[in-house]
Amino acid sequence: MLEPYEGKLSRTVLRGEGGSNALDLPDVQKQGDFFVESPIILFAAVIWFLRIYDNGRYCTFPHAIEFLNKRYEDIFPILTSYPELENYLSPFMDAWLGGAQDQLQGQIASAKIPLSRMISPQLYWVMSGDDFTLDINNPDDPKILCVGNNPDRQNIYGAALGLYNSRIVKLINKKGQLKSGIIIDELPTIYFKGLDNLIATARSNKVAVLLCFQDFSQLKRDYGDKEAAVVMNTVGNIFSGQVVGETAKTLSERFGKVLQKRQSMTLSRSDKSTSISTQLDSLIPASKISTLTQGMFVGAVADNFDERIEQKIFHCEIVVDNEKVKAETARYKKIPQITDFTDENGTDHMKQVVQENYERIKAEAGRIVAEELERIKNDPVLCKLLPEQN
Repeated sequence: MLEPYEGKLSRTVLRGEGGSNALDLPDVQKQGDFFVESPIILFAAVIWFLRIYDNGRYCTFPHAIEFLNKRYEDIFPILTSYPELENYLSPFMDAWLGGAQDQLQGQIASAKIPLSRMISPQLYWVMSGDDFTLDINNPDDPKILCVGNNPDRQNIYGAALGLYNSRIVKLINKKGQLKSGIIIDELPTIYFKGLDNLIATARSNKVAVLLCFQDFSQLKRDYGDKEAAVVMNTVGNIFSGQVVGETAKTLSERFGKVLQKRQSMTLSRSDKSTSISTQLDSLIPASKISTLTQGMFVGAVADNFDERIEQKIFHCEIVVDNEKVKAETARYKKIPQITDFTDENGTDHMKQVVQENYERIKAEAGRIVAEELERIKNDPVLCKLLPEQN
């Protein structure tokens, strides 16, 4: 897994750890495949190398991408020269020394292709420093962090957001922290590593988790059937508007059934008979959920030992005072724009700063490779790792 080291953001330091990848949503459903696990292991080795090199000074996501994009004839000897990384590189070195160049190129390309989408001066600027820490519920330094995805660049920014989110989860889900909330809108647009565990354990640590998405089918498509099922079944509170199909059926089953009394009447020329029977029917039928109008909601809530709720299932309407909403909206003030370094709106000075940061990172990655190759070349034992010495 890829995640920030010591939780630094807007511009972030990373550390590597075995596990799943937060870079590509489809890969979540294919963990264990050769060409899915190989790039994870390779990139983890790169991150660990940068963590070791110069006390982690260059251990950032952009540096890791730039280092990985160097020639594999250069990076493999460098990584293998560190005993801590030898086992990481063993499968790749076997393929290299055994002449399996096609397999090796496929393994490396599986890592480079999804990472190449992240190469941009703007992302490099955001992810290469330590402006503040990600322990947002730290009693000594509480903060509100708001990040947003871009529909036009969902595949690119979703990976970066998934990286930050996976680290935030570990930092805030601890005892002794402030009460906090995690609100995720349009959940399927990003991969949130450890989401099921967060829901299961965060309540005891006073962390409220609010997940918003349009339909269960979106979650199944992007997270896979197994993980989506765990998320859906772990959540204690449900709040839903109009949904159709399988989602409506699932919600109806979750709300349970109730014993309904039915009365039937039979008429004949000479007689009339009435019978009364009971039958278990859905408390809120799927047909009712699929035809809810705007403002109508169904759902279920959880309670505590000392806060019992008698009516846990609800079907109600939220009454909105449109005039008050319009008046409040009219009083909104725009959030002040501190810095804008986008291509369209950024100032020339800020664009230059961002571009210089981008070029500096590329130069530092090249210098690291050159210095390490020189170190290996001058070592009588390690020099055998270089291709020309074999």
